[in-house]
Amino acid sequence: MNSLRSALVEQFGKPSGLLGRVAGFIMRVRPSNRERNLRTLALLDIQPADQVLEVGFGPGLAIERAAELASRGKVVGIDHSALMLREARLRNAKAIADGRVELLLGSADHVPDFGARFDKVFAVNVFMFWDDPIAILRSLLCVMKPGGTISLTVQPRNRGATNADARDVAQRMETAIRTAGFEDVHIEILEMAPVHTACVLGRAPAGGAERGEANA
Repeated sequence: MNSLRSALVEQFGKPSGLLGRVAGFIMRVRPSNRERNLRTLALLDIQPADQVLEVGFGPGLAIERAAELASRGKVVGIDHSALMLREARLRNAKAIADGRVELLLGSADHVPDFGARFDKVFAVNVFMFWDDPIAILRSLLCVMKPGGTISLTVQPRNRGATNADARDVAQRMETAIRTAGFEDVHIEILEMAPVHTACVLGRAPAGGAERGEANA
């Protein structure tokens, strides 16, 4: 039983196969998943004309809501799971057909050149899967508009997770975002069940960043 549970937990990093479908189902229906996505988007304050990027969109719940908020803009998402890409494209089929949503198979380790820059960038419960978060954040800074906002959200869901774990990951995300070059970085601790959620926001500097600076 423990080995099965461990195998399922691993699927949340990159869902695939039958267990990946189970992980995707949990992501879609678990109330805390929906709540932390909605509260992250509320903190981002997405405006109707915003260009928005989600890194690690899973089944596409936050993409769907972000597209409603950015009604005259565009929402782009990247995820390295082909299974989640299929599910998210089905969920957001109409917005994709209307040209308001674009979902791509891709990795945060190799952020593509989108040909445009974003007002808002966010990632929910994926920071803990990043091997080199500072490098990833520097790459994301390079695809953001000056003054744009980034948000990283994590709700610890490991067995025995506590509110102290949420505060710990908040500090680690804050340090990573500051080190990557963002300004006005601040922590929001969202009181949620079964454990609090950490959300850290930062602003891209007015001078922006060039893609060549990502590996500096």
